[in-house]
Amino acid sequence: MSKPVVQASHGKGNSSREEQRVRTSRPKSSDEPVPVTPVVTGPAAGNALSGLIAVINLQTRSYKSVVSRLLFGAIERSQPGVRLWNGAGDTRPGGLVIGDMPSDLSGADWQRQTALADQLVIPVPDDVLAANAAQWLLDRLAAGGRPDLAEAAVVVAIQTGRDRKLARRIVRHFRARTAKVIRVRLRQDTVPTGNDSLCRPLARAVLREMEQTDRDLAVRDYKMAVS
Repeated sequence: MSKPVVQASHGKGNSSREEQRVRTSRPKSSDEPVPVTPVVTGPAAGNALSGLIAVINLQTRSYKSVVSRLLFGAIERSQPGVRLWNGAGDTRPGGLVIGDMPSDLSGADWQRQTALADQLVIPVPDDVLAANAAQWLLDRLAAGGRPDLAEAAVVVAIQTGRDRKLARRIVRHFRARTAKVIRVRLRQDTVPTGNDSLCRPLARAVLREMEQTDRDLAVRDYKMAVS
């Protein structure tokens, strides 16, 4: 059974119980702000990408659509053919696609959603239910034969200011579990548009993970061909 990121507090002195640390062999990555510089990945760099970037959190009100639009706006500059998709159906469009995957409180649809994905982007606001839903999904992927997808995930830690202590625990927890944690500060019920300071670090992290996956697959295919 998946251990929650956050458990109910039973009084003072139980802070160690509130956060379940996850240790993996994957190197920890920093979530420090990245200087705003042009994204060089893309056709201009001779490296047009393809695949599905699934923006996913099964919990409702997890800012999935906001993150999808931010990511689409930033990636479109270096990957002009990118498309935004609503995640419905069992087939996906070709080319590079950002999927705004539907919420699924029953947990019954996660296999379909992740089976289509090449890269996961998991929005996690400072909300207990959303944090535990993200942890549940990562555990299912690891147990279901897709630890690579879980480890390469990029978590977007949405910090609204409503629970700063929880926001810090989310960053620490998912930094140890996934490839990258990007902190995004948003006021509640705010829908930002065209904000480079929010968009570009996230786009850069996602495109780097996709490029690394492409390189890993190329190395694997080469080894298989010469063996």
